[in-house]
Amino acid sequence: MDFDELRQIHRQEKNSSQLANISEDFFLQLKAFIAEKRKQYLESLKTGALEKAQDVSNIERMAREIIQIREKKIVNKALQASFGAEPDVTNLCDQEKKLYEALTKTFQSYKKEIDALFALPEAEEKQKDLNMVSVQIIQDVPAFVGTDLKEYGPFKKGQIVKLPSKTAELLIARKLALQQ
Repeated sequence: MDFDELRQIHRQEKNSSQLANISEDFFLQLKAFIAEKRKQYLESLKTGALEKAQDVSNIERMAREIIQIREKKIVNKALQASFGAEPDVTNLCDQEKKLYEALTKTFQSYKKEIDALFALPEAEEKQKDLNMVSVQIIQDVPAFVGTDLKEYGPFKKGQIVKLPSKTAELLIARKLALQQ
């Protein structure tokens, strides 16, 4: 890796919504490149050439900005995948793939929790259905107030209705209905 390659990647990341194509071992190459530039800087201190200090500073700033831009793009990819988009690991290096997978799992887990908040009324409705009993009315029944203090009826002979289990048990006990 050299300065021109790093600058090209930086330009691509800033000017595109897509991730720039980098090598699988990008971070290892970047680390080696920065280490070499730091070494050159330390050697230049002995000779008094301070322009190398500016080079190292620019390289580190550019590298951090590349990583920050890429992280934002990876977060967006993971968020899209959690909403059902096809998982996309193109142009990700090894470390970024791990980040992408962890973020995708986290977003999916979070989405399930949020979905559960909105699913609560449906779950309660299913629970109510479990407490409902289907009965056939065997005699005309006038309107009445059930054990849950809700009004039911009037029902006609032969009619099949769903009632809360306690209310259905009362009608069956009074020989006004048969359980289905």
